[in-house]
This record gives sequence, C-alpha cells and structure tokens, in this order.
Amino acid sequence: MVRIRVGGRWLHTFTHISGVKYRHGADGGCLEASWSISQRQSALAHPVLIRGAVVEIFHGVNRVWVGRLTEDGAASSECYAAGFINDTHHLLALSGNLNTDLNTAIANGAGFTYVNASAPPAQPTDTPGGYLHEAVTTAATADSKRATVRADGALRFEADPTTPTRYVVPGVGVIGRADEDFMTHVTVLYVSSVSGTPPVPDATDTVTAADEDAAELYGRSDYFIDLRERGLHLPAEAMRVAQGVLDKGGARLSFANSITVTADQYRTIGGQRVSLAEERAGHMVRFMGVQTPERVARASFDVIVGATDYEAGSGQITLSPLGLAARNLADIIATVPSRFTNLNPNPGAGATAS
Repeated sequence: MVRIRVGGRWLHTFTHISGVKYRHGADGGCLEASWSISQRQSALAHPVLIRGAVVEIFHGVNRVWVGRLTEDGAASSECYAAGFINDTHHLLALSGNLNTDLNTAIANGAGFTYVNASAPPAQPTDTPGGYLHEAVTTAATADSKRATVRADGALRFEADPTTPTRYVVPGVGVIGRADEDFMTHVTVLYVSSVSGTPPVPDATDTVTAADEDAAELYGRSDYFIDLRERGLHLPAEAMRVAQGVLDKGGARLSFANSITVTADQYRTIGGQRVSLAEERAGHMVRFMGVQTPERVARASFDVIVGATDYEAGSGQITLSPLGLAARNLADIIATVPSRFTNLNPNPGAGATAS
C-alpha cells in the first residue's frame, strides 16, 4: 500500500487519495510525483497542503520518494511535487567551491542532505557565480557521474553501473533504435589564458574526446560544449569534461521506446520478483533472448534504466532506457536547450549485448 505524508501529516487521515504516480531518474533521483485528492472548496484548504511542504511517499514502512509540494490541488484536486534535486535550480553557487556552495544551500533551506567532501573535484572558475545546478552538473559530468537525490534525501554523485542487477523475461518487448541524439566525438571550447586587471579571457582552445570504434560503426557525430563562461581551464580539466560527457552520453544510437513490465516479468538477477513500488532508475537491466536494436539475435542485451514511472496499484512499471529519444510534444519541448543542457546530454551510457 502506498501512502503520502505532507508536512509530517498523513494525507489519508483527512482526505481521499487516488492516482498516485511518481518518477525516478538516473539523473536527479526523485524527479516528480502527482496524486488526486477529494474535491473541496479552496476555502477549506488544509494548512498542510502548502507550496514547499515536504512530500514523502511510502510503500509500507519504506520511503520510496521525497520532494516538495509544488501544486496543492485547491483548484483542480490534482497535487504535484518535485524532487529535492529541483532545489539546486533556485539556489546560487557563489564561492567557486562546490562543497562550500552545497553546505551554504542546505543552510539556506535546500531539502537534501550532503556529506561534505564527497563531491567530485569541482571545475575551477575565475568567474564564480550562477545557479547551483550548473556547478553540480559540471562537477558530476567532469567525473563521469550523475547527481542524484534519492528517497533517503541525500545528494550523491553516482557512476553508471557496469553489471546488470535486473532482468526482463524473454518475449516481453523490443527496444528500437533512433538515429538521433548520439555522439562519437565531443569537443569542448574553453578559456586557455587570461590577462589584465581584473583578468579577462585573451585566448581560447579546444579539446576533443572521441570513440573511433563507434564512429566507424555508426558514422561520426559531433557534440559541442562551450565552457568559456566557466572561466579559465587547463587542457586536462577541459578534457575531463569532454570525456565525462562522452562516457555519460554513450557513443551509440539513442532508443526509440520505453517498455512496461509487471512483477512477473521483471526480476533480480537472482530470480526474485522486484518490488515495483520501490524500484528506482539507474539499474542495469538485462533483456533475455531478444533482438538487439541493431536487429541481431543475442542471448541477452543490457540497458541502463534512465527513468522509471510507477502508478500505485497498477501492478506494472514503465522503464525508459538512458538515451530515449523524444517522441511526444512534452518530451520534445523538454529537449529545448538551456544554458548548461549540453553538460547533461540525453543519450546516456552505452548498451551492451552478449
């Protein structure tokens, strides 16, 4: 049974709840949640249901999702919440040191916790300033990791798994390929020297990380990153960013579809049924006895799950692989680039077949 607690109060004690849905991502951890409450007049809004209240979703005694209330359902009876990783979009990074900025953000009200000195080496900058998510994304990408805040509320920097921990039984479905959003060469433009008082950039340079084997297999596809706004970099530092994006993006074609499975179709490698309500993104999943997206028959095909979507009581979960290409209007709009979109590329880590 899934239950929701908002601001320390269980919602089922004062309203009816239905349609509970939540999403996890390999990037970000707890991403979003929604549910419906019994229709009521705005004048009768419960004081717990206020914007910014902490939302916790439990399956039994286990907390499976955590974030903040963003819409209280006063007008439409639909409530929405966003994960704590969203707090990094509303707080600043001003010191030039990621550990300092994260601890300052927590002191200023960020919902996540953080173990000091556990972050990857922050990228240096002569122009500190900007939003915290930019600093977090840059540091994570340069270390080939992903920033997540999962159900325990702790900010972590996690590497992609290299061995499967789940499998999908034969005959469930086929994941298709899409000839878009992939990269074989990542080029970074960066400031290589500064001069004057105050210092200003006076020279730039580029570095390129490449996967020549993938380029030979799929054809060359270039990806460009502009780091000039992040200040002075050494060549090795810029190369870490380029290689990190290539590692996270995966030099292979993107995927065309998600797959929906039941508990009988989705197992741990040891053969046990997976608790769908407690499943999260980021696991490597093995598809048994299927064609690979290249239409080659293989005994198995491994994919990292980029997102999971679960609706309470449905008995099934939707698994979206890292690198899922946009196929509906909402996803297409979400791919419109922002300032640091290119540091967190869509494709995701490569899939493997055996």
